[in-house]
Amino acid sequence: MADAWVLSVPQPPWRADVLEEVGLGPACPVHIFLEGYDGPDLPQLTRGNGGALLSAPPAAIGALLAEIGEPWHALAEQALRPAPRALRLPRGVLPLGERTYVMGVVNVTPDSFSDGGRYSGVDRACAHALALQAAGADIIDIGGESTRWYQKAHRAADETADARVSLDEELRRVVPVLEALKGQIEVPISIDTYKWPVAEAALHLGAEIVNDVTAGLADPEMLRGTALHGAAIVLMHAQEEPSYLHAGEEVRRHLRERARQAEACGIARDAIVLDPGIGFGKKPEHDYAVLRMMPSLRALGYAVLSGPSRKSFLGAATGKPVGERLEATLAVAALSVALGADIVRVHDVTETVDAVRVADRTVRG
Repeated sequence: MADAWVLSVPQPPWRADVLEEVGLGPACPVHIFLEGYDGPDLPQLTRGNGGALLSAPPAAIGALLAEIGEPWHALAEQALRPAPRALRLPRGVLPLGERTYVMGVVNVTPDSFSDGGRYSGVDRACAHALALQAAGADIIDIGGESTRWYQKAHRAADETADARVSLDEELRRVVPVLEALKGQIEVPISIDTYKWPVAEAALHLGAEIVNDVTAGLADPEMLRGTALHGAAIVLMHAQEEPSYLHAGEEVRRHLRERARQAEACGIARDAIVLDPGIGFGKKPEHDYAVLRMMPSLRALGYAVLSGPSRKSFLGAATGKPVGERLEATLAVAALSVALGADIVRVHDVTETVDAVRVADRTVRG
């Protein structure tokens, strides 16, 4: 497979003269991995497993790309294209790079692993959404179906977790909540669903983002429908079996292909968000590998979302149950900021807003 992508390493917030002294200043080399490379040898190229690494100062990249020939020249130039500066929504934009956005979760479900159905029902769900907004949430994510059917780790404890919610039931859960929130929620609303009819109903009721755990694979209408509505979409990686050779790279490759498909269906590049799917079809070691690979995911040129909240990989490190993973969640939220995430999806908004603001001040200045 021929492809190219930039190795992106977060730059510490040091003084410019210190950065230049240690080789991380303005002349810092650009590193482009050329997947499947079979072109000519160059002194600036290091061949490795699956391709070659091209490293050179920014001023020299243009001339080197002319030497490596096609398709590598075109692929490398595409990899170097500027990242979106804003996430495009139907009623405005969210600037990217200035700060990290906190997405607050509202589960209108009776069996969520994280909150046990505490907010099922219109009144409780609406009150919770308004409370999250007051606590500083930048986006409210509303979902009417638990993803426990997708997360095998939870099935043994709850035999009903394997049963998917019908379309009618999911609509019955989320539509009244969206109707009740009209005019009360000022921040963008995201609808957490993989069913296009649910997404369509939500978009008609004011939602601006579709959060699809299957990255548009479950419903063939999802990508084109989202494009026609001019909405943004979160494409998440998920698979039922936690089997990988190189988890981070496989997740990145999958999301790259789904993003390209979304663009082919008419969704603008600056309306696409990539979510590596922490906790979905992954063992703890896979989750940590995916987290470490977030800079390369960000380097694909799309906004990135991190969803670590209360997940089992935190329990694997701390030995604590779901209800006692706040501190661990905050640690990963702050790390996600440093690793390039634009959005952090969490249940505990008040605490996460504080953690993210401190991380933003440190990383972004």
